[in-house]
Amino acid sequence: MKKHTEILKENVKNFIHQGKQFPEERALALLTVHRIGELTGTGRLDFGGSEYTEAEIHWKDPVKMKKDDQYGWWHLTPGSYLVEFNETVGTPAAARFYLQSWEKAALNAVTIPFCVIDSPRAPLLSVLYIGGEGVDIKENARLAELGVLD
Repeated sequence: MKKHTEILKENVKNFIHQGKQFPEERALALLTVHRIGELTGTGRLDFGGSEYTEAEIHWKDPVKMKKDDQYGWWHLTPGSYLVEFNETVGTPAAARFYLQSWEKAALNAVTIPFCVIDSPRAPLLSVLYIGGEGVDIKENARLAELGVLD
């Protein structure tokens, strides 16, 4: 497990707070929200890739609760979004990572699909699903966990 923690610390860059994002009791890194967007256009997928287009993204502005607040909140209704994390990920030749919802986020009906990361990601993006009655997410909130696959 110590080896996994070391691999994470060597490959996760742009983190905000090492103590909060690399918990000692678990070999993982908690990733934080940089920005959240909505897909506003239609993307296109084809077999060969020559007709591929990415969907348009409208990045949402976080809203401050009080005028003097340092950080704002995204008030998200149920649906799908795109999240960009503050952190970036490099990958050494002998490691692959997994990305999934952080357990506290999942308890609030926030889902990030499980995925495997086997190449550097900067920026690191994922789909974000909001269920239930919606959720409020503060700027830089911990949202996903990144671990090392054996």
